[in-house]
Amino acid sequence: MRYIYSVIRFVPDPARGEFVNVGAIVGSEESSEWQVRQIENPVRARALDENTSLDAVWSFIDRLGVEIDDFERSVHSLFKAEEELSEEWLWRLHSDHQNIVQLSTPAPMVAGSADDALERIFDLMILDPAVRRHTFANKHTALAALRRAYREFDISKGTELRERVVLHTPHHTERFDFAITNGRVVQLAQAWSFQVPHQAALAEQVKAWGWTVQEAQRDGGTISTPGGDFDVSADVDFEVVYVPALPTKPAPAFIDAEHVFDQLGVSATPHDQAHDVAQRARSLLGH
Repeated sequence: MRYIYSVIRFVPDPARGEFVNVGAIVGSEESSEWQVRQIENPVRARALDENTSLDAVWSFIDRLGVEIDDFERSVHSLFKAEEELSEEWLWRLHSDHQNIVQLSTPAPMVAGSADDALERIFDLMILDPAVRRHTFANKHTALAALRRAYREFDISKGTELRERVVLHTPHHTERFDFAITNGRVVQLAQAWSFQVPHQAALAEQVKAWGWTVQEAQRDGGTISTPGGDFDVSADVDFEVVYVPALPTKPAPAFIDAEHVFDQLGVSATPHDQAHDVAQRARSLLGH
């Protein structure tokens, strides 16, 4: 998967140009995945900190973390982030910070996940190895797979493809990852990962999602997007793209989810077959 990254530098005296790498930020528009990591032992940075300005670096990284946390919450809930994170956002950070805190020129790289990308950046450029936060594939893997599939079928973002929409039914409100529209909604798609550790919470999320889908299948509804509202008919195509559970780990949430999907008649597709979901969307849109 394509990622873009910048190394975060502490430059105690910009005129002198001496610096030390203290962290990195990496992200992907394809998977909506962004992460920032700082060094665990800043001994070299402290050695250069003659003017006691290092705290400004940590404050900057904390602010980045808050923005990323807000954006991550918006991916998984009804919460709306103040800042839409993108490659343009990272380039703007690079341009705006040319003093004590500097970001290297954003550069692309290929990695399996943001964690993998950060591991490689730290090993090669920062030399402060950090423990991996997790060894499972999260929802971002499914989001990226479906985005790629929609793109392959020339489904245009902003006109036919709309992201992080809100479905309103008479008694429920639920966030959906994708909506395909041509004046009305023809497909609503949701991504899940059944490898995540908090299975009980995931099962509850799927059940709550199911109640909204059930009501939409009976009464219809509307979705809200930055481009306006669109009607959702009772026969709209609901789709799920998911990361399957690890064969070595129990996944009780998937057992519950299978029952929900079966009761609703919702198609659930593994992320490596997301092509099928996009193909159905293209057919619904018309060639």
